[in-house]
Amino acid sequence: MAEVKLRALGLREVDFGDYDRYLTALTADGRRIEILCKNARRGKKQNPAARQFCYSEFILYERGGKYTLREAGLVHSFFPLTQDIERYALACYLAELASALATPDEDSPALCVLLLHALRALESGGREPTLVKAAFEWRVMAESGYAPDLSGCGVCGRGIERPPVYFSVRAGTAADGVCAERVGGYERLADSALRALTHVLTCDTRRVYAFSLTGLARAQFCRMGEAYVLYHLGRGFDSLAFYRSVAPLE
Repeated sequence: MAEVKLRALGLREVDFGDYDRYLTALTADGRRIEILCKNARRGKKQNPAARQFCYSEFILYERGGKYTLREAGLVHSFFPLTQDIERYALACYLAELASALATPDEDSPALCVLLLHALRALESGGREPTLVKAAFEWRVMAESGYAPDLSGCGVCGRGIERPPVYFSVRAGTAADGVCAERVGGYERLADSALRALTHVLTCDTRRVYAFSLTGLARAQFCRMGEAYVLYHLGRGFDSLAFYRSVAPLE
């Protein structure tokens, strides 16, 4: 049995047996792992660092790809998010989406960076939750092999020199006005929504949430981001339904 030291963010907890708990975690290098926390629900054996939304330094026993907790030291807790039902519900959705895109074997450090910065933005209250959500959706999909293509017209292959630009959630491509009208299924992007989307897809991962958007452009950017995730992953998320039940209507 090997000993492994790593940093990871707790995504989800599932009780097991009478006293144990499994913690799904996202490592700093972007892998999804399951950690068995023995006696995690028994009095003094509880470790507050091995919990959901805690970014911690773990010492684990590893055998055959299975991990058992030895020690965990807290680096940062996002516990304040649990005090606001809307932000907590949104954090649960972002964590579930990251978990769905991460794998046990493939490194994707951007996943962890994006999620940590999204949780920090929600925790601080400095960014609008709906924009944090949409920015995370667009960029995490791009980092996971589902990047939308805005480099030119996806129909004729020519460059789009200036707005208006149209976009298809299903095709994942942009189009010019003539092609968009000819083939259908494309929606005209508001100029500011296009600028925000370009920023989110191309900037440094630590600056993904550093933008603002208002009005109809914000609504379009957010609506299309969620639709893009649901369509290209071909599945829904229980945590998203929960978030929708507590978030104010847009």
